[in-house]
Amino acid sequence: MSVTKYFKMSKKAFLRGVWMPENENCSNLEHALIQVRGSPSINFEKYPPEIALKCAQFLGSYVSENTIKNYARHLRSFFEFCREKNQPISKLLEIHRDHVDAYKRLLVVKNPPVTVCAKLAPVLSFLKFAHQEGWTDKNVGAAIRLPRVQKHKGKTEALSEEEIGGILETLEKSYLLAMNPLKQKDHYRAWLRFIVFSTLSHVGMRATELCSLKIKDFDLSGKLPRLHLKIKGGELHAPLISDELANLLKKYVVTLRSLLKPEDPLFTLSPYSKKPLSRDYLARLVTTIARENGITKEISPHSCRATVASHLHRNGIPLSEIQDLLGHKSMMTTMMYIRKTDEEKESASRKVKYAKGTKGD
Repeated sequence: MSVTKYFKMSKKAFLRGVWMPENENCSNLEHALIQVRGSPSINFEKYPPEIALKCAQFLGSYVSENTIKNYARHLRSFFEFCREKNQPISKLLEIHRDHVDAYKRLLVVKNPPVTVCAKLAPVLSFLKFAHQEGWTDKNVGAAIRLPRVQKHKGKTEALSEEEIGGILETLEKSYLLAMNPLKQKDHYRAWLRFIVFSTLSHVGMRATELCSLKIKDFDLSGKLPRLHLKIKGGELHAPLISDELANLLKKYVVTLRSLLKPEDPLFTLSPYSKKPLSRDYLARLVTTIARENGITKEISPHSCRATVASHLHRNGIPLSEIQDLLGHKSMMTTMMYIRKTDEEKESASRKVKYAKGTKGD
């Protein structure tokens, strides 16, 4: 079967490359039909062999099909730009900073900053990956800066340290007064509100990740406590958590969920329920808590995620640690919240501590 017929028979939309003119030799079938994580092949039919192989390996480091397709599209745009400038790239060592600078200038002229970031970040990530893998002598994109993106003022607006400290203080008071959470619904609700909000504001997880937590995902078996998350794209992520949060979760599990199976949901609307919290419920919970504490700006569970990133950044935690905690595959995503790097080794999540008792100071 010819390569062309193979592509026509596959119905799941190959991404057609445009890197080599029709009259030039195409890469062989091995390069043309590289599989990315078992998903439908990305079409590398017209790519130079070395570029095709390296791009496939780079894209294979991602799980999300959307990310793979988007990154493949933006990489093609970069190499097509080089070809149109009569500087076609056939080997990685032929890529120089001048190529990236020129491409960035074109993007800046034609696009707003957020679009420039979206198009340029995959190229910079690829160049960084190539250097880390030892394919190139240096990362030629290391000094290229992404344009500043205005902070989004919608539902992902972060809480200030004073705001989140005040919320946690209020929730903790109600939690400490709730002495019988097994038998009294309002007492259980006080526990749930405090523990769920504490988890969101210390780990910075997505709403779906929190709702999907199972009892067994709270892990105390190692030297340091952690949560096992299934993050965006289907990957597994196991961030360390602070001792403070671990003790709180341990008390919750022992008191309210010890009779359930490890596979049952961690957070539910009642002590013996096997139905996990819904994202809609979690959104209403966070919004209600914010309103009760006099916060009028738009707040959602994702606001807690933005708050964690901002808080850690202000306290000097390296960008790479924050990226790892939040489970971002691309550092560009983390940079939407913060733009500073440093060098530290201790797990970022174990440093999340909010001051309490700020009211009335």
